[in-house]
Amino acid sequence: MRPRSLLLSAFVLLSSIIGGAPRSFAAADDPASVVGDLGTRALAAMRNGDTVAAQGRFRQLFRQYFDAEACGRSALGPHWQNAATQQRQEYANRYEDYIIIIYSTLLSHLGGESFKVLGSQPNEEGVIVTSRINGVVPVGVDWQLNPTNNGYKVTNLFVGGINMASVQHSEMVSVIQRNSGQMQALLAALREKNASNDILR
Repeated sequence: MRPRSLLLSAFVLLSSIIGGAPRSFAAADDPASVVGDLGTRALAAMRNGDTVAAQGRFRQLFRQYFDAEACGRSALGPHWQNAATQQRQEYANRYEDYIIIIYSTLLSHLGGESFKVLGSQPNEEGVIVTSRINGVVPVGVDWQLNPTNNGYKVTNLFVGGINMASVQHSEMVSVIQRNSGQMQALLAALREKNASNDILR
């Protein structure tokens, strides 16, 4: 199966989602090292075979290596400004669960066996780090990292050329638009789908 076909098959599955001890951040100023640590630990999390345990490790990685607030706002787009404070707080929690499901599912479909950082280069937002996951087929993953007060954090991924932030934004906004612009409809959909993947809170 061609790499892009494999990825698209994984995203068809993922579209139904809507509609170890942490290391110190000593390498915070080296985006390539950040991605190297994250990628290696993410693949290791999949090797146990225990879905619940793997999701717990992915949650830990997301909180350590990603700019969660920036990712969540990007996915919601202009609807973030229209959301009430309580809705924003709930959305942040539901979005984190949603991301855990997406990336753990995607990695399990890719069958990653090894991870290699290929290089990095600055761009207007921060730094792009290129990498490759070797699994069922080799898949390129580009990571957008932006500087924060806590070092470089991941804000977006391009998996096999697919812009993950764009996919997430489309899924989130489509739910709101189908429900007359109601943020509460998105929260309800996230609660239901996260629960169907055994994530309850």
